[in-house]
Amino acid sequence: MNFSLEPLAITYKAGRPDKRPVLFVHGNTQNDTCGQSVIEFFENKGHTVCSYDLPGHGESELESENYQFSDLIDLNHKIIEHYHLKEPILCGHSIGSMIQSGTIAKYNLKEASLIVFGGLDGDPVTTARANGMNDLAEAMDSSLSAYIEEGAKLFKRQKKYDYFANREVDESITQIINLRNTPPAAGGTNLNTLNGFSARNQLIDLNTPILVLHGEAEEVIPKALVIQMVSEYQNIKAEWYPAGGHCAFYQ
Repeated sequence: MNFSLEPLAITYKAGRPDKRPVLFVHGNTQNDTCGQSVIEFFENKGHTVCSYDLPGHGESELESENYQFSDLIDLNHKIIEHYHLKEPILCGHSIGSMIQSGTIAKYNLKEASLIVFGGLDGDPVTTARANGMNDLAEAMDSSLSAYIEEGAKLFKRQKKYDYFANREVDESITQIINLRNTPPAAGGTNLNTLNGFSARNQLIDLNTPILVLHGEAEEVIPKALVIQMVSEYQNIKAEWYPAGGHCAFYQ
């Protein structure tokens, strides 16, 4: 599937040419309002900033239900090229961090930097299994399957919910809001086709600078996986939100 840019809700604000551009990608079944504080932080420092709603999320039309996770990586790179984002700082929440990791790896973006919010550099289930955490892998796999099934039951209509304006909402309620407002064909496909994805070896070879911000009470991407990931990189720094969950970076 070759996604086009026309059906997407994209926000772009040009900044100073001497500042590196910033691209934010939100998490599964959410939208780019999650990244408002990140975007404003960099915008106030003079950076060009760009964000968008993934296909079938927020205000972006789902062009086709027949696509793979890898198509989201290609779409992300298309946005980088379209807006001439040179030496970008790529930020992603949850699955958005996997899209950003995959973009750097697949397109050999040697001058890119990566900021990971509540995420990982690959499919968490496969990563857990590869590191002998089989019980954790099974628990996450079961949880993801339940999330997809729940989405089919709860979905009402596609709508752009403002997560940042309502950032104090409990995470369990946030999950319900996610599923009510995102077509199951979009959120489910993203997760179902993520299996086996990893950008770790390529990012290590590229020596990509990485900043990880993660909640210590995170359940979607357990802390153990992040600690293990950090141990494999040299050019990486991790900061932790005490008692923070999956949405800690904007809550």
